[in-house]
Amino acid sequence: MTEDATLADLLGFDERIAKPLRVRLQKLAEQWPLPAGKLRASAVDQVVDRVRERMSPRLYRVLAAAWRHHPACQEFCDATKHPPGDVDTVELAEHSVEWACEPAVELIADGLNATKLGRLASLDFGVEVVATIRTGVVTIQDARFIRMDAVELSLAARLTLEDAAVVDLRVPVRLPGTIRFGEYGEPICLPAEPVDTPAAAAEQIAVPDLLEPASAHGNAVGR
Repeated sequence: MTEDATLADLLGFDERIAKPLRVRLQKLAEQWPLPAGKLRASAVDQVVDRVRERMSPRLYRVLAAAWRHHPACQEFCDATKHPPGDVDTVELAEHSVEWACEPAVELIADGLNATKLGRLASLDFGVEVVATIRTGVVTIQDARFIRMDAVELSLAARLTLEDAAVVDLRVPVRLPGTIRFGEYGEPICLPAEPVDTPAAAAEQIAVPDLLEPASAHGNAVGR
């Protein structure tokens, strides 16, 4: 695995998650008002792709998002204690980092508004991933996570569809000796987030208008 590996990569999405997810979706697709065959299969594949995209943050960003809130890391935001240019290392104790999202995907008939008639299906997913870190050393410079070395961890993941479990697994992870936090590192000190954050809209997948010829091809429309 490379240092840019995503959660989906590390979990083996294509082998461990996509197959059972596709089986579950194929059963649901029997109720979708779509002709059987390539059109229905294409809609299923596009939903699987949407879930994979949402499960694809890079590992180092997930870890940085959790670690930056720890008091031991927050101290590095104080430039009087840690002047610019200083390089520090932090040894990791065994702990867990949790990451979750709730993808929502809508299938709509292409060419129709997303009304009751245009919406073919609405799917609500739940994703929970827990990274258990056993050992490791993190290098910090200028209030940024720069790299981590000798990290040992495992991942556990649970995927639900309409509150029913699709996948529940745990996998050991093999990482390279050193993983960098991107080209410039990940900042520990972030500006305050706005109080009012708009809710995320559901992903939409457009399939051919049912009034169009059966040979028409659909296209994915996402954020």
